[in-house]
Amino acid sequence: MTLRTSSRRACRPLLAMLAGAVLLLAACGGSAPAVGGANAETQEASAGKALFSTKGCLACHVAPGVPGATGTIGPSLAGIGDSARKPALADGGANTPENIKAWIQDPQKLKPGTMMPNLGLTDKEASDLTAFLLTLK
Repeated sequence: MTLRTSSRRACRPLLAMLAGAVLLLAACGGSAPAVGGANAETQEASAGKALFSTKGCLACHVAPGVPGATGTIGPSLAGIGDSARKPALADGGANTPENIKAWIQDPQKLKPGTMMPNLGLTDKEASDLTAFLLTLK
């Protein structure tokens, strides 16, 4: 029983410090990183921005914030993340995240004869690229 009491006493300073840290975070409006959520969206958009370069999208499109994205064969993607500014995609479909993803996965299916090639993107790559495009407001 003496061991149990001394263990509790030894833990009290640690628990007090932990409680203080939690209160400090709460007072500052801080929180622990969420699983998924905004952080995951940021990671997807960052991966999508890298894909925009590595898959060669920058050769045909202008995209603000992407070095070398000065292509003129395809439309400028400035504003594609704002459906009020760009309400329709190249196939005439509504500018929604789902339609953007479908377009970049298989543009020929949605608009036969379009100059945009099918890049053979995986579902994850298409999701990441879509997340990046949605940041282009």
